[in-house]
Amino acid sequence: MTSMTSLDLGLTVAFSVVVVVNLVGNSVVCMVVFRYHGMRAPVNYLLVNLAASDIMVALFIIPVYVIKWAFHHPSGTAGDFLCKFITGGSFIWIGGAASAFSLVVVAIERYFAVVHPFGERWRLTNYRLISIVIFGWLYAIIFNLPLFFVIRYDKHGVTHCPEHWPNEHLAKAYTIACLFVFGVIPMGAMVILYLKMLSNLWKSGNPSNLGVTERARIRSRLKVTKMVFVVSLMYIVCWLPNLVFYMLSKYEPEDYAYGSVPYIISVILVGVNSAINPFIYALHSSNFRQYIRGTLCCRTFRSENFVDPKLSASL
Repeated sequence: MTSMTSLDLGLTVAFSVVVVVNLVGNSVVCMVVFRYHGMRAPVNYLLVNLAASDIMVALFIIPVYVIKWAFHHPSGTAGDFLCKFITGGSFIWIGGAASAFSLVVVAIERYFAVVHPFGERWRLTNYRLISIVIFGWLYAIIFNLPLFFVIRYDKHGVTHCPEHWPNEHLAKAYTIACLFVFGVIPMGAMVILYLKMLSNLWKSGNPSNLGVTERARIRSRLKVTKMVFVVSLMYIVCWLPNLVFYMLSKYEPEDYAYGSVPYIISVILVGVNSAINPFIYALHSSNFRQYIRGTLCCRTFRSENFVDPKLSASL
């Protein structure tokens, strides 16, 4: 067992808190959607998929940053195997890629729901939902597959499981690809889509030209759109530092070493992002808050408890 400093203890406690909040909050999201019929809208299943990817991030933060002080990491073949599949953090990146993909799909779904509400061609059916979820996880695994070949045990490194690329150029190219695949492309797509949606909702929200029902629908769409916009914004704020540090670790390794304290703090932000989404849902949705109380108290709500099932079909 390796001795801990006060800084190590503080970081471990921070990771532990983030992991517990993550697992409890995202598990409740899944329970709410699967337990209550009124919450089984396609966009909510996308949020369940997002919760599943966030849970994966939390589960694989545990061996890398929480319990690493509680055991002696084996070396040799066993050490390489643990680094590749458990203690190297590869599955954290897979969860992050799946999260980014889910958020972009949610943004696209919201765009068509708001801008083209009557377009059956773009409606998210169960078949499309299953196909999208499967494709998203396959994409996340395939993109991060190189990590399973380059991560190996090294007892002399800052971290026990560094990346050993065949050459420096491949390492730099991969970090740039991560910056674009996890950051620039999904973040840019989400910002553009949400700006278009908010503009459309703002223009169509003139109360003098609309009936009561239509105004209620617009308010409902606006509330859900604002909620998932905040979720996307938090993804940008929390993931961007880690992506930048990861890239700089290959270009300026002396100042931004992989596994250094600044890098680990950026990983804490990644953990915070995966833990905060349930609180955003609860803050923006009275339905979701009520369903949480019902889930925790083992209560079941009937559909007539809500004004309009069509308006309450999403978080």
